[in-house]
Amino acid sequence: MIFILVLTTILAILIIRQHRKAKKLPPGPTALPLIGNIPQLVYHAWRNKGIVPAFEYFRKTYGNVFTIWLGPFPHISIADFDTNYEVFVKNGNHYKDRLLAPIFEHCNESHGLVFANGEIWAEMRRFTLLTFRNMGVGRDIHEDRVLEEIDGRCAELDATAVDGKVVVNHGEFFELMVGSMINSLLVGKRFEEHNKPEFFHIRHLLHELNKYFTIFDMILPVWILKKFFPHRYQRTKEGMDEIANYVGRIAEKRFEDMKSGKYIVDEENPKDFVDAFLAKMEKENKNGGHPAYTMKSLKFVLSDLWSAGHDTTATTLTSAFNQFANHPEVVKKIRTELMKITNNGSRPLSLQDRTETHYLYATIAEVQRHASILNVNFWKVSDGPTKINGYELDSGEILTAQVSALHANEDIFKNPKEFNPDRFLQNEKLISQLIPFGLGKRSCVGENIAKTNLYLMIGNLLLRYDIQPHGKLPSTEEILPYSSAKVPDTSVKLEFVKL
Repeated sequence: MIFILVLTTILAILIIRQHRKAKKLPPGPTALPLIGNIPQLVYHAWRNKGIVPAFEYFRKTYGNVFTIWLGPFPHISIADFDTNYEVFVKNGNHYKDRLLAPIFEHCNESHGLVFANGEIWAEMRRFTLLTFRNMGVGRDIHEDRVLEEIDGRCAELDATAVDGKVVVNHGEFFELMVGSMINSLLVGKRFEEHNKPEFFHIRHLLHELNKYFTIFDMILPVWILKKFFPHRYQRTKEGMDEIANYVGRIAEKRFEDMKSGKYIVDEENPKDFVDAFLAKMEKENKNGGHPAYTMKSLKFVLSDLWSAGHDTTATTLTSAFNQFANHPEVVKKIRTELMKITNNGSRPLSLQDRTETHYLYATIAEVQRHASILNVNFWKVSDGPTKINGYELDSGEILTAQVSALHANEDIFKNPKEFNPDRFLQNEKLISQLIPFGLGKRSCVGENIAKTNLYLMIGNLLLRYDIQPHGKLPSTEEILPYSSAKVPDTSVKLEFVKL
C-alpha cells in the first residue's frame, strides 16, 4: 500500500512538472511521464513510413516550431527558414554547443569536430576552416585535385566499356571517388588498385554504423546500450574506433618520421591536412602547448572529416544519379547547358563556369533538397534564456533546425515529393531557404569541399556519359527511412554510355 502511494505521488509530481514545463514551450503532442512522445513518434513514423513524414505530420498539426518529448526531455524542432535564421544565425552565439549523443561522446571522448563542444572544438573548427582555405578549397588548386580524381575513375570505367557502354555500381563508384578525394586532401593518398581494399573495409564499417544510428540509439545512455543492447553497442564502438584508427595510423607514422628526421613538414606549403596540423602542433609545443593540438585530437578530427565528408557527398551523388535515371529530361537540359559553355564538351567544366550554369545549379539544389542527408538533425543546447516565436525559453533547452522537415515543408517547396529543378529558377528566393549544410556556428566545415565536388563531379560526368537504367529503375525513396541518416537505393546498377 505504501509503495503504491509513493509511486502515485512521484507520478503526480512528474505530471505536474511536465505540464508546467510544456506550457512554456512551443506546442506539440501531449507527452506521457518519463517516456514522453516516443509512442506517438513511433506510431506516426510507422503510419507515415518514415521519420521525416512523421515530423511533417507534427509540423502540419502544431506549426513550424513544435516540441517533441524524447523521454523526459523536450526537444524543439524548427521547420521553417526564417525562424531558423533568427535563432541560429542572428542569435547563434547562444547555440554553439551540440547535444552530444551519449554513445558518440563515449566513443570520441569530447574530441573532434562533430561530437565535441567547448574550447578544443572551437579551436579545431577555426584551424580546419583556415587550413582548407589555405589549401585552396573552392578554388583552382582544389579543382585540379577533383578533376584528376574524375579522370582517374573515368579511365577505369572506359577500360571496361563494351561498345562505349559500361555497367556501373554507381553507389560503390561514387563512394570510391569521393573517398579517394577526401583521403587525398586529408592524408595525401588516393585510393588506387593496390589500396582499394582499405577503402572498401572502411566503407563497410560506415554502412554498418548507419544501420545503428537511429534516433533511439542516439538518446539512450551508454550503460543501457551496454546492458540491454550489447551487440549494437559493440558494433558501433568498434566501427567508430576502427575508422578513427585507420586515418590515425597514417598521421602517427608521419609524426614518428618527423620526430626522427625522416620526414620534414613544409610549414608554408603543407601537402595535406595532416602536414598542416603537425606543423601547427610543433609550433604550439614550442610556445607552451595547446590542449587542442595533440595526436589524439588529430585522430578524431581526421575521423570526423573523413566519415562526414565522405558519407554526405557520396550519398548525395548516388541520390542524384538515381534521380537522373528516373528523369532523363533533366539530364538533357543539363547537357544542353554544359555543351554550350564548354564548346561542345571540348574542355572540362570548370569552377569558373559557375555563373553560366543556372540549370545545373538548380538541379544540384533540388538533389540536395531530396537527399537531405540527416533524417534527424543534430540537436543544440542553448547557453542562456532565449525567445523563439514569442516563447520564453530557459537556458539549457534542446532544439534544432530540423532540416529534413524544412526541405519537405510544402509551404516553402510546393509539391515537395516532386523532383523539379525548375522550382529554383522560377523562384530564386528558394535557394536561400535550402540549408543542406546547416546554419550558424555548427554549420558544416566541409561545405566548400562538398559544393566543389558536387558541381565538378556531376557536371563533368554528364559531359562524358549518358545515364540509363540497367534493368529496372532505381528507387528514389530512401532505404532506411527510420534511421537518423538517409540511405539511397544502391540495389540496382546504371549504364554509363560514352558520349
